Amino acid sequence: MRIHATAIVDPGARLGADVEVGPYAVIGKDVVVGARTRIGPHACLMGPLEIGEDNVICFSAALGHDPQIKGRGGDWGATRIGSRNVFREFSQVHRSMKPDGVTLVGDDGLFMAASHVGHDCVIGNNIVLCNGVLLSGHVEVGDRVFFSGNSAIHQFARVGELAMIGGLTGISRDVPPYCMVVGDRPRTLTGLNRVGLKRAGIPAASVDAIKDAFRALFRTEGPLKERLALVRRTTPEVERLLAFVLSSRRGVIGLAAGADEEER
Repeated sequence: MRIHATAIVDPGARLGADVEVGPYAVIGKDVVVGARTRIGPHACLMGPLEIGEDNVICFSAALGHDPQIKGRGGDWGATRIGSRNVFREFSQVHRSMKPDGVTLVGDDGLFMAASHVGHDCVIGNNIVLCNGVLLSGHVEVGDRVFFSGNSAIHQFARVGELAMIGGLTGISRDVPPYCMVVGDRPRTLTGLNRVGLKRAGIPAASVDAIKDAFRALFRTEGPLKERLALVRRTTPEVERLLAFVLSSRRGVIGLAAGADEEER
């Protein structure tokens, strides 16, 4: 381990092999850092916090801090972060607001400058949060989602796998998998995230099936029950898309036109 002389590391912290800790970094009690993780100057890590291997934590990143909740205090939960993530300058991940809860971040994510992951979020793998992205508390994000700069997600909203959120977009309802949402209000699905699907190696036949399901669900008028009947359940991706829509509690962006509210 290489720990700068000005860094403050609590005796209760556990650092893996070949961890680097930069100048003036602070690592609190009950923090576990995996091997080969690099912690930059002025970064601040508070426990209970578990961080996997080969992460890069840059200047003034804040991981595992108390949730931003007004009017209450007491015992908070934990934060658990996977491996090979990059947390750029002033990015932050907050611990759970529940004593037995955990804020979860997967592997291979890129969290750019000033991005924010609120308490009790569940974040998948290969996520990109561009500069200034804000995820409120209890947000759920599937794998390979791309959030463009200064987009913001309302608490308890879900974003399905391989979705893409455009810059300056505010999200207050669920975003279905494989889709793109761009703009402020009213928010609409602008189409499929074709580039993301290609990069993820989704077979052409599966992409065609997703296109057919997208047209049936989001480009057809009528009650949701009738739209669902038009969807051919031919691939796992289509099944996941349907499961996402049917399990929504906040409502799904793109279903408003002609879909009965009580059916969503």
